[in-house]
Amino acid sequence: MKPLGFCERCGYFEGICRCKRGKILIDGEKRERVSKFLSGLLRHYPERFNVELDEYGWANIRDVLKVLRERYGIDRNILELIVRFDPKGRFEIKNEKIRAKYGHSVRVKFNWSEEGEIPPRLYHGTHPKNVDSILKEGLRPMKRLEVHLSESFEDAVEVGKRYHPNPVVLVIDTKSLLNHGFKIRKKGKVYTTDYVPPECIVDVVKT
Repeated sequence: MKPLGFCERCGYFEGICRCKRGKILIDGEKRERVSKFLSGLLRHYPERFNVELDEYGWANIRDVLKVLRERYGIDRNILELIVRFDPKGRFEIKNEKIRAKYGHSVRVKFNWSEEGEIPPRLYHGTHPKNVDSILKEGLRPMKRLEVHLSESFEDAVEVGKRYHPNPVVLVIDTKSLLNHGFKIRKKGKVYTTDYVPPECIVDVVKT
């Protein structure tokens, strides 16, 4: 990940500011470590750190900051920068609360969506060994509460690379998915649904 910083001329920035005189507030390596931990904290194991989530996954930002200060020494300003510049739009801060928008394994209510048009195609990157079973049984949430779909082919490739250096990308026809009765929820740059039937997978692309 790129570093985050502040410049009196350019404002807050990611990477290098336009005038190249900005001060780095958190380097890329530490930003990545904090982001990964924050994802785990808000999605999978809040109870380990005495953080409570409400029914929609919101946590008190003061409780989260207490954990982040103790582990990483970061303040609210840095946390807000991490949320603001997150490339996948994974997090949200509102009314002194913070949550992960998607990706939960802990039980929360996830049937909400941001406004915006649904693209005609969405994408899902996966390990090549999973393709045959997916084409027979469809895409299921597995250990998560929802199926995650990317808004671009490139994003799906990056997701798939977590599991294989040359992932396969499944192309989803969203009109067909809606016609099958499944809702599609927009959550930042990621779209989620409950299930993708095999009939809605219109292409399989090797990378």
